Amino acid sequence: MLLPSLAAAQGSRVVARVNDDALTDFDLSQRVLFAIRTTGLQDSPDLRQRMAAQMLRQMIDEKLQLQDAKRLGLKATDGEMQQRLGDIERAAGMARGQFRQYIQSTGVSFDIAVQQIEAQIAWNKIVRRRIRPQVDVSEAEIDDALSRVRANVGKTESRVAEIFIPVDRPEFADEAKRSADRVVDQLKRGAPFAAVAQQFSQGATAPAGGELGWLLPGALDPALDAAVDKLQVRQFSDPVRSAAGWHVLFVIDRRQFAAARPDDVRLNLTQMTLPLPINASPDEVNRATAEAQKAMAGVRSCNDLHARARSPELKGATSGDLQNVRAGDLQGNPQMFEQIPRLNVGGTAGPFRVAEGLQVVALCGKVGGDGLPSRDAISQQLLLQKLEAAGRRYMRDLRRQATIDIRQP
Repeated sequence: MLLPSLAAAQGSRVVARVNDDALTDFDLSQRVLFAIRTTGLQDSPDLRQRMAAQMLRQMIDEKLQLQDAKRLGLKATDGEMQQRLGDIERAAGMARGQFRQYIQSTGVSFDIAVQQIEAQIAWNKIVRRRIRPQVDVSEAEIDDALSRVRANVGKTESRVAEIFIPVDRPEFADEAKRSADRVVDQLKRGAPFAAVAQQFSQGATAPAGGELGWLLPGALDPALDAAVDKLQVRQFSDPVRSAAGWHVLFVIDRRQFAAARPDDVRLNLTQMTLPLPINASPDEVNRATAEAQKAMAGVRSCNDLHARARSPELKGATSGDLQNVRAGDLQGNPQMFEQIPRLNVGGTAGPFRVAEGLQVVALCGKVGGDGLPSRDAISQQLLLQKLEAAGRRYMRDLRRQATIDIRQP
């Protein structure tokens, strides 16, 4: 009974103003608690106090991102929010709707999680609208990267994740270092690296648990490269300084470069989608699943699946082609990742539950897997690196142009 009045009392204390928006003590305490619960840390008043400044900085950045998205006419749609929540639940092995129940059971308002996800989606849209058109990868850059790749055949590469704390101005370097030290302390207490990265990293890879992918020696800043080289598998580093900020690095795995890679097989697919509301009842899902399974019968090629989608008995069904899909990129949906790459050409898999409804997938062709990345894969990697750097500059400009008044939490 006292919680609403307590929240109102706490909420009246403003700890920061970001242009015309306020962040309250209650907002901050909820966000700190959310981070503690989702990373599995042992809660204590001391831990909450040590985390407050770091979480406040991230909340300020998210507020700036949401404000900029609003200025540009961008926002997360209901469908995008549901898709992201579904991704979180699948990655955690939860049933649909269970993430909300889990968050509420920890004493945290579900709105806190929603605000963080909205900011992530809004930022991705800003990157596509404002940053992506300014970033190009030249053929010469791809040629140079390919030469380095061929020179590294047979060397050992590392699958690396990071937690990144930026340093925008020299006077903030010590504060950023303290934040990075707190992150390492949490990892030493047993917090999972991916969960800590999702909550505390301010790099573009944070939603993916900080994962940078498979990297060869020389792929990172020299100081970061040297730190990775010293780490054992499943070991994390102390904070490492780069020109951009502080990094905590984690080696997930190692392997010989250019060995056969099943995840890098490229797939050409056709997908047929049967519409089904995100809030469909179990009976509706069962009926739609039976209908999809019936539609799969007799399909022997991608053209068959297109034809089946046009049949009058499948109301609202649509179909489309996906070219050059990397098998490893299907991991966001464990069922798809398990079933689709194993298909023979012309085979079908599904139905899979997606945000739009139920999906049946047919395999039209597959190529690659010899270990060497394609030009498209290298181009994409270079693009992501450039977008990360450009995104940091964009956020630095947003902070400089904003009126930010931070008060003692």
